[in-house]
Order: sequence, then C-alpha cells, then structure tokens
Amino acid sequence: MQKVLIVKSMNVTPEEELTRRLAPLLKRGYRVVTASTSIALHGNIERFDVPGTLLFNVAHHAYYVTTVVLDNRK
Repeated sequence: MQKVLIVKSMNVTPEEELTRRLAPLLKRGYRVVTASTSIALHGNIERFDVPGTLLFNVAHHAYYVTTVVLDNRK
C-alpha cells in the first residue's frame, strides 16, 4: 500500500513538519520511495532595513512544497 505526504510552508523549509509526519509511518514499516521539493518565489522586496537601500528582483516570500511517496509491501 502506498501513501503520499504533501507538506507546505512559507519562507522556511518544511523539514520539521515533514519529520514529525514521517516518523510514525517509518515505524510502521513504510519506506520512502521518492521525495521532491518545489519552491515558488512570490513578490518583490522593494526596501531593505537600511534606509535608502533598494533591492530589485529579490523575492518577498518563498513557498515550499515537499511531496513524499511511501510504500509498505507487507
């Protein structure tokens, strides 16, 4: 039987949430078949904390989506 986990986050990688959700499945005998992470950048930062400094083409947010496929062949 296969299971698919999809974990999303904004501005930080979804590593902690993924670890929390994977642990019980791995203990039940599932194994990771494949995993991938995609990133989508959104918006522009127009100003930085330093007055008078302009940043162009720097993303305001980074959205991450990690997909993991698990399999349990018992």
